[in-house]
Amino acid sequence: MSNDNGNTDGFAFDEFFDRDYLEFNAAELNDETNDNEAHTIAELLQLQSGTRILDLPCGHGRIARRLAAMGATVTGIDRSELFLKTARSDAAQHGVEVDYQSGDMRTLSIDGEFDVVLNWFTSFGYEGDQALRTLLTRMHRALVPGGRLLLETINLHQQDLQSHETSHTKELVTAEGTHFLIDRSYYDPHDGRIHARRFITRSGQPTRMIPWQLRLFPLTELKSWLHDAGFANVQAFGPDGEVFRCDSERLIVVAQRQ
Repeated sequence: MSNDNGNTDGFAFDEFFDRDYLEFNAAELNDETNDNEAHTIAELLQLQSGTRILDLPCGHGRIARRLAAMGATVTGIDRSELFLKTARSDAAQHGVEVDYQSGDMRTLSIDGEFDVVLNWFTSFGYEGDQALRTLLTRMHRALVPGGRLLLETINLHQQDLQSHETSHTKELVTAEGTHFLIDRSYYDPHDGRIHARRFITRSGQPTRMIPWQLRLFPLTELKSWLHDAGFANVQAFGPDGEVFRCDSERLIVVAQRQ
């Protein structure tokens, strides 16, 4: 159940975005995928050396490090110390400098410091509607005039949304055994959210369950929210930077602070 005064009830960020999240997504977020996404971002931005980018949240640095290697000046903020430790180690291994900082994007308080705010890989949507609107306003304020927000999320039209509960399973095989991540979810058209329970079963360990919710947006609604937050010139693209279509696998919006 969501509320409009901050968080989504029952959602534990630190339990959801943890070691299991990294390991079960590792195969999907491989070097080829990460390279391609970073290049798409660079092309959409027409990235120039010294462009000041705030990666919010930066996760384990898979995009931040690559943009920094292209010449951007990158600050990454995330609330997960595990993700930040992983990101710093990765940047050091590649000889790339990124300013990684511990922080919660929901309390972001930065005024006019960045040319770009990057919100990538469906990082927007876990809070209540009012908190999400406030976050867009905070992102807007963090930009210099003319600065841009790049926000990437799920394409609502490409989801097989059901009002009854369905199940999706990921399997992970390690030296310790075979492990499973199972999301049981349904979509509520009245609040525009996926409501889900995540079950993680690691070989030899008790199963743990994490409830989560995610707000999905048709493009017209997301544009309206961005305009309300003060953005203009909102454009929409697919995952490779092509013009957004109903059959695009993902949705990227680029919006400008006037």
